[in-house]
Amino acid sequence: MTTLPAFLIRAAIDWVRHNDSFKDSNPYSRCEESIRAAQTLWEQELGSTDQILLEPATVTSYWEEFFHAEDPLPDEREWRDGLTKRSGQYDSFDEWQEFFKKQYAKIYKDNHIWMSVLMTAWAFTHQYEVRYTEDSWEFLPSRSYLPTSQMWRLEPHIDTVIEVLKEFWQQEIEAYERSGFTVYEQTIPYLGRLECLGFDTKKYTLSWPPRAHREREEIEVGEMVADIVLPPSETWYRHLDNVIFAHDCVDVTALINRAQYLFGSRRRLLELTIDNGWSQAKIQASAEGWIVPDVEAASLQQ
Repeated sequence: MTTLPAFLIRAAIDWVRHNDSFKDSNPYSRCEESIRAAQTLWEQELGSTDQILLEPATVTSYWEEFFHAEDPLPDEREWRDGLTKRSGQYDSFDEWQEFFKKQYAKIYKDNHIWMSVLMTAWAFTHQYEVRYTEDSWEFLPSRSYLPTSQMWRLEPHIDTVIEVLKEFWQQEIEAYERSGFTVYEQTIPYLGRLECLGFDTKKYTLSWPPRAHREREEIEVGEMVADIVLPPSETWYRHLDNVIFAHDCVDVTALINRAQYLFGSRRRLLELTIDNGWSQAKIQASAEGWIVPDVEAASLQQ
Protein backbone atom coordinates (compact mmCIF):
# COMPACT_ATOMS: atom_id res chain seq x y z
CA MET A 1 0.00 0.00 0.00
CA THR A 2 1.23 3.45 -0.84
CA THR A 3 2.11 5.68 2.12
CA LEU A 4 0.81 8.90 0.56
CA PRO A 5 -1.09 10.57 3.44
CA ALA A 6 -4.05 11.67 1.31
CA PHE A 7 -4.50 8.10 0.08
CA LEU A 8 -4.36 6.60 3.58
CA ILE A 9 -7.12 8.98 4.66
CA ARG A 10 -9.35 8.22 1.67
CA ALA A 11 -8.75 4.47 2.08
CA ALA A 12 -9.74 4.62 5.77
CA ILE A 13 -12.93 6.50 4.91
CA ASP A 14 -13.88 4.03 2.19
CA TRP A 15 -13.27 1.10 4.53
CA VAL A 16 -15.57 2.57 7.19
CA ARG A 17 -18.31 3.45 4.71
CA HIS A 18 -18.46 -0.13 3.43
CA ASN A 19 -17.86 -1.99 6.68
CA ASP A 20 -20.90 -3.99 7.80
CA SER A 21 -19.99 -3.28 11.42
CA PHE A 22 -21.09 0.34 10.92
CA LYS A 23 -24.09 -0.13 8.64
CA ASP A 24 -26.54 0.59 11.47
CA SER A 25 -24.73 3.75 12.59
CA ASN A 26 -25.14 7.20 11.01
CA PRO A 27 -22.92 9.53 8.94
CA TYR A 28 -21.68 11.42 12.01
CA SER A 29 -20.70 8.21 13.80
CA ARG A 30 -18.98 6.88 10.69
CA CYS A 31 -16.97 10.10 10.54
CA GLU A 32 -15.79 9.43 14.09
CA GLU A 33 -14.86 5.89 13.07
CA SER A 34 -13.03 7.24 10.02
CA ILE A 35 -10.84 9.39 12.25
CA ARG A 36 -9.90 6.33 14.31
CA ALA A 37 -9.34 4.20 11.21
CA ALA A 38 -7.15 6.86 9.58
CA GLN A 39 -5.09 7.18 12.74
CA THR A 40 -4.60 3.40 12.93
CA LEU A 41 -3.65 3.13 9.26
CA TRP A 42 -1.30 6.11 9.58
CA GLU A 43 0.46 4.55 12.57
CA GLN A 44 0.83 1.24 10.73
CA GLU A 45 2.28 2.80 7.59
CA LEU A 46 4.01 5.99 8.78
CA GLY A 47 4.52 5.73 12.53
CA SER A 48 3.43 8.43 14.99
CA THR A 49 0.57 10.71 13.93
CA ASP A 50 0.09 14.46 14.01
CA GLN A 51 -3.50 14.87 15.21
CA ILE A 52 -3.36 18.62 14.64
CA LEU A 53 -3.42 17.93 10.88
CA LEU A 54 -4.77 14.38 10.62
CA GLU A 55 -8.15 14.94 12.27
CA PRO A 56 -9.21 18.01 10.23
CA ALA A 57 -7.81 16.39 7.08
CA THR A 58 -9.89 13.27 7.73
CA VAL A 59 -13.16 15.02 8.53
CA THR A 60 -12.76 17.35 5.55
CA SER A 61 -12.14 14.40 3.24
CA TYR A 62 -14.97 12.39 4.81
CA TRP A 63 -17.65 15.02 4.27
CA GLU A 64 -16.39 15.83 0.79
CA GLU A 65 -16.78 12.14 -0.09
CA PHE A 66 -20.19 12.20 1.64
CA PHE A 67 -21.43 14.84 -0.82
CA HIS A 68 -19.80 13.30 -3.90
CA ALA A 69 -20.09 9.55 -3.20
CA GLU A 70 -20.87 7.41 -6.24
CA ASP A 71 -22.71 4.91 -4.02
CA PRO A 72 -24.40 6.90 -1.21
CA LEU A 73 -25.80 4.83 1.63
CA PRO A 74 -29.52 5.33 2.38
CA ASP A 75 -28.90 7.51 5.44
CA GLU A 76 -26.19 9.45 3.57
CA ARG A 77 -28.68 10.24 0.82
CA GLU A 78 -31.24 11.39 3.40
CA TRP A 79 -28.74 13.58 5.26
CA ARG A 80 -27.32 14.96 2.02
CA ASP A 81 -30.72 15.93 0.68
CA GLY A 82 -31.61 17.69 3.91
CA LEU A 83 -28.29 19.51 4.27
CA THR A 84 -28.19 20.71 0.68
CA LYS A 85 -31.82 21.87 0.78
CA ARG A 86 -31.30 23.90 3.94
CA SER A 87 -27.76 25.25 3.34
CA GLY A 88 -28.73 26.32 -0.17
CA GLN A 89 -31.23 28.75 1.31
CA TYR A 90 -28.50 30.91 2.86
CA ASP A 91 -26.24 33.22 0.88
CA SER A 92 -24.06 33.73 3.96
CA PHE A 93 -22.27 30.87 5.68
CA ASP A 94 -22.54 32.67 9.02
CA GLU A 95 -26.33 32.78 8.68
CA TRP A 96 -26.44 29.08 7.79
CA GLN A 97 -24.22 28.22 10.76
CA GLU A 98 -26.36 30.30 13.12
CA PHE A 99 -29.54 28.61 11.88
CA PHE A 100 -28.11 25.12 12.27
CA LYS A 101 -26.76 25.74 15.76
CA LYS A 102 -30.16 26.96 16.94
CA GLN A 103 -32.21 24.35 15.10
CA TYR A 104 -30.08 21.43 16.23
CA ALA A 105 -28.83 22.78 19.57
CA LYS A 106 -29.39 19.43 21.30
CA ILE A 107 -26.90 17.57 19.10
CA TYR A 108 -24.51 20.30 17.89
CA LYS A 109 -21.03 20.49 19.41
CA ASP A 110 -18.16 22.85 18.67
CA ASN A 111 -15.79 20.30 17.12
CA HIS A 112 -14.08 19.54 13.83
CA ILE A 113 -16.82 17.17 12.68
CA TRP A 114 -19.74 19.57 12.95
CA MET A 115 -17.68 22.46 11.60
CA SER A 116 -16.83 20.37 8.54
CA VAL A 117 -20.45 19.26 8.11
CA LEU A 118 -21.65 22.86 8.01
CA MET A 119 -18.81 24.19 5.86
CA THR A 120 -18.91 21.34 3.34
CA ALA A 121 -22.70 21.48 3.02
CA TRP A 122 -22.63 25.22 2.35
CA ALA A 123 -19.61 24.86 0.04
CA PHE A 124 -21.34 22.12 -1.95
CA THR A 125 -24.38 24.29 -2.65
CA HIS A 126 -22.38 27.45 -3.41
CA GLN A 127 -19.62 26.00 -5.65
CA TYR A 128 -16.80 26.10 -3.12
CA GLU A 129 -14.63 23.52 -1.42
CA VAL A 130 -13.33 23.49 2.14
CA ARG A 131 -9.63 23.84 2.89
CA TYR A 132 -8.10 23.43 6.34
CA THR A 133 -4.78 24.67 7.67
CA GLU A 134 -3.06 24.17 10.98
CA ASP A 135 -5.31 26.62 12.79
CA SER A 136 -8.07 27.73 10.41
CA TRP A 137 -10.66 26.66 7.82
CA GLU A 138 -11.47 28.48 4.61
CA PHE A 139 -13.53 28.31 1.42
CA LEU A 140 -11.83 28.05 -1.97
CA PRO A 141 -13.34 27.93 -5.48
CA SER A 142 -14.61 24.44 -6.20
CA ARG A 143 -12.36 22.07 -8.14
CA SER A 144 -13.05 18.76 -9.83
CA TYR A 145 -13.41 15.82 -7.43
CA LEU A 146 -11.67 12.45 -7.65
CA PRO A 147 -14.25 9.64 -7.21
CA THR A 148 -13.27 6.71 -5.01
CA SER A 149 -13.55 4.24 -7.89
CA GLN A 150 -10.84 6.18 -9.74
CA MET A 151 -8.76 6.30 -6.56
CA TRP A 152 -8.62 2.51 -6.42
CA ARG A 153 -7.72 2.31 -10.11
CA LEU A 154 -4.85 4.72 -9.45
CA GLU A 155 -3.64 3.05 -6.24
CA PRO A 156 -1.36 0.36 -7.77
CA HIS A 157 0.48 3.02 -9.78
CA ILE A 158 0.73 5.91 -7.29
CA ASP A 159 4.32 5.35 -6.19
CA THR A 160 5.58 4.93 -9.76
CA VAL A 161 3.82 8.06 -10.97
CA ILE A 162 5.10 10.11 -8.02
CA GLU A 163 8.66 8.95 -8.59
CA VAL A 164 8.54 9.86 -12.29
CA LEU A 165 6.96 13.27 -11.68
CA LYS A 166 9.35 14.17 -8.85
CA GLU A 167 12.29 13.58 -11.16
CA PHE A 168 10.57 15.52 -13.93
CA TRP A 169 9.74 18.47 -11.66
CA GLN A 170 13.40 18.68 -10.63
CA GLN A 171 14.30 18.97 -14.32
CA GLU A 172 11.67 21.72 -14.66
CA ILE A 173 13.24 23.64 -11.78
CA GLU A 174 16.60 23.49 -13.57
CA ALA A 175 14.95 24.73 -16.78
CA TYR A 176 13.42 27.68 -14.92
CA GLU A 177 16.80 28.53 -13.44
CA ARG A 178 18.42 28.49 -16.88
CA SER A 179 15.86 31.11 -17.90
CA GLY A 180 16.81 33.35 -14.98
CA PHE A 181 14.07 32.39 -12.52
CA THR A 182 14.59 31.18 -8.96
CA VAL A 183 12.22 28.55 -7.56
CA TYR A 184 11.45 28.59 -3.83
CA GLU A 185 9.92 25.65 -1.99
CA GLN A 186 8.11 25.82 1.36
CA THR A 187 6.40 23.00 3.27
CA ILE A 188 2.92 23.99 4.45
CA PRO A 189 0.64 22.52 7.17
CA TYR A 190 -1.58 20.59 4.80
CA LEU A 191 -1.81 16.86 3.94
CA GLY A 192 -3.02 17.48 0.40
CA ARG A 193 -5.63 16.18 -2.01
CA LEU A 194 -5.07 12.70 -3.41
CA GLU A 195 -5.11 13.77 -7.06
CA CYS A 196 -2.20 16.16 -6.41
CA LEU A 197 -0.02 13.23 -5.27
CA GLY A 198 1.67 15.18 -2.48
CA PHE A 199 2.80 18.07 -4.69
CA ASP A 200 0.28 20.38 -3.00
CA THR A 201 1.80 19.87 0.45
CA LYS A 202 4.45 22.41 -0.51
CA LYS A 203 4.19 25.97 -1.78
CA TYR A 204 6.28 26.76 -4.85
CA THR A 205 7.00 30.34 -5.80
CA LEU A 206 8.99 31.84 -8.66
CA SER A 207 11.23 34.86 -8.36
CA TRP A 208 11.38 36.58 -11.76
CA PRO A 209 14.61 37.74 -13.44
CA PRO A 210 15.35 41.35 -12.32
CA ARG A 211 14.58 42.83 -15.74
CA ALA A 212 10.98 41.57 -15.56
CA HIS A 213 10.16 43.91 -12.66
CA ARG A 214 7.49 41.57 -11.31
CA GLU A 215 6.46 40.23 -7.93
CA ARG A 216 6.97 36.57 -7.08
CA GLU A 217 4.63 34.16 -8.85
CA GLU A 218 3.13 31.10 -7.18
CA ILE A 219 3.08 27.89 -9.20
CA GLU A 220 0.31 25.44 -8.34
CA VAL A 221 2.36 22.34 -9.04
CA GLY A 222 -0.15 20.06 -7.33
CA GLU A 223 -2.99 21.21 -9.55
CA MET A 224 -0.87 20.71 -12.67
CA VAL A 225 0.03 17.19 -11.52
CA ALA A 226 -3.67 16.44 -11.01
CA ASP A 227 -4.49 17.67 -14.53
CA ILE A 228 -1.74 15.49 -15.99
CA VAL A 229 -2.63 12.25 -14.23
CA LEU A 230 -6.36 12.67 -13.55
CA PRO A 231 -7.85 15.28 -15.89
CA PRO A 232 -11.46 16.42 -15.34
CA SER A 233 -14.03 14.68 -17.50
CA GLU A 234 -17.12 16.12 -19.16
CA THR A 235 -19.02 15.25 -15.96
CA TRP A 236 -16.67 17.54 -13.93
CA TYR A 237 -15.22 14.59 -11.97
CA ARG A 238 -11.63 13.50 -12.42
CA HIS A 239 -10.63 10.22 -14.06
CA LEU A 240 -7.40 8.45 -15.00
CA ASP A 241 -5.91 9.77 -18.21
CA ASN A 242 -6.93 7.30 -20.93
CA VAL A 243 -3.57 7.38 -22.70
CA ILE A 244 -1.26 7.24 -19.68
CA PHE A 245 -3.27 4.43 -18.08
CA ALA A 246 -4.36 2.47 -21.15
CA HIS A 247 -5.25 -1.09 -20.09
CA ASP A 248 -4.71 -0.03 -16.45
CA CYS A 249 -0.93 0.05 -16.86
CA VAL A 250 1.29 3.13 -16.61
CA ASP A 251 2.77 4.28 -19.91
CA VAL A 252 5.74 6.20 -18.52
CA THR A 253 6.55 7.71 -21.91
CA ALA A 254 3.02 9.06 -22.24
CA LEU A 255 3.22 10.38 -18.67
CA ILE A 256 6.45 12.25 -19.37
CA ASN A 257 5.16 13.58 -22.70
CA ARG A 258 2.02 14.98 -21.07
CA ALA A 259 4.05 16.46 -18.20
CA GLN A 260 6.44 18.10 -20.65
CA TYR A 261 3.55 19.68 -22.52
CA LEU A 262 1.61 20.91 -19.48
CA PHE A 263 4.56 22.06 -17.37
CA GLY A 264 6.34 23.32 -20.47
CA SER A 265 3.34 25.44 -21.45
CA ARG A 266 3.36 27.14 -18.09
CA ARG A 267 7.10 27.77 -18.14
CA ARG A 268 7.21 28.98 -21.75
CA LEU A 269 4.43 31.50 -21.12
CA LEU A 270 6.35 32.91 -18.17
CA GLU A 271 9.59 33.02 -20.14
CA LEU A 272 7.93 34.98 -22.94
CA THR A 273 6.32 37.35 -20.43
CA ILE A 274 9.71 38.49 -19.10
CA ASP A 275 10.34 40.83 -22.05
CA ASN A 276 7.01 40.94 -23.87
CA GLY A 277 4.21 41.31 -21.33
CA TRP A 278 1.15 39.08 -21.07
CA SER A 279 -0.69 39.91 -24.29
CA GLN A 280 2.28 39.38 -26.59
CA ALA A 281 3.46 36.35 -24.63
CA LYS A 282 0.06 34.75 -25.00
CA ILE A 283 0.06 35.23 -28.77
CA GLN A 284 3.60 33.92 -29.12
CA ALA A 285 3.05 30.90 -26.86
CA SER A 286 -0.09 29.97 -28.74
CA ALA A 287 1.75 30.31 -32.06
CA GLU A 288 4.42 27.94 -30.76
CA GLY A 289 1.76 25.37 -29.94
CA TRP A 290 1.69 25.68 -26.14
CA ILE A 291 -1.41 25.65 -23.93
CA VAL A 292 -2.48 29.16 -22.99
CA PRO A 293 -5.24 28.77 -20.36
CA ASP A 294 -7.35 31.80 -19.49
CA VAL A 295 -6.68 31.21 -15.80
CA GLU A 296 -3.17 32.56 -16.29
CA ALA A 297 -4.40 35.99 -17.32
CA ALA A 298 -5.38 37.38 -13.94
CA SER A 299 -1.96 36.98 -12.33
CA LEU A 300 0.16 37.84 -15.33
CA GLN A 301 -1.67 41.05 -16.16
CA GLN A 302 -1.03 42.45 -12.71
